Amino acid sequence: MIRMIRETSPWIIKSLIGGIAIAFIGSMGWYGFEASQANTVATVGPYTVTKQEYLRAKQRYYRLYRDQFKQEDIKDETLQQLAIDGLVTNKSWRVLADEFGLVVSPQELHDAIVNQTDFQKDGVFDPQYYQRLLAANRKKPHEYEEQRRDDLLIGKARLLVSEATTLTPAELQEVTDLNARQTLEGAEPDPKVFEQIKMQFLLQKKQRAMQAFQASLRARGDITIHEELL
Repeated sequence: MIRMIRETSPWIIKSLIGGIAIAFIGSMGWYGFEASQANTVATVGPYTVTKQEYLRAKQRYYRLYRDQFKQEDIKDETLQQLAIDGLVTNKSWRVLADEFGLVVSPQELHDAIVNQTDFQKDGVFDPQYYQRLLAANRKKPHEYEEQRRDDLLIGKARLLVSEATTLTPAELQEVTDLNARQTLEGAEPDPKVFEQIKMQFLLQKKQRAMQAFQASLRARGDITIHEELL
């Protein structure tokens, strides 16, 4: 599969999005449907971004700017955009994971949690500390475990795109030519500079692959953002 994707990346991603169906549960009743709609700030394929997720994301970005960038007067519009863009991107990766049939086994999930240093004491997983820490953050174990499963799936999807996205011979020649132009006359091209330029080209190509994937979702109407609820 990886080899096939390499030959056509990033545009293969577009063709893998077809067939996504959004199931509406008729038994919810009209009131339940309205309540659900009011709590949904965005949909990405079959996945929803809830108001709670959105508010938590805004708070994380606020703390990031306040604590790391030492900015207190962050515009709310900036936080809104950062939060919704980040959540939509994550849900898009989740759709891609589904399209590729990626899964996280119970053992993978277990290992990810017990090896997480946040839940360890003296280097060993502490189940009671794990539950107390989740409770302090108003989360139940099954909610956190579902979140971790999604994180692991997203990580697998990112890795898949990363491994599948490579530079073509023509792009490698561009890297070589650029390295030569940056080399002083009479000197040998620096292999380290070549690798730096190559990584920049590759990073840009990976970013374009994800942008193409998200653009194809939007073109199909599979991403909807309810601006009035932000």
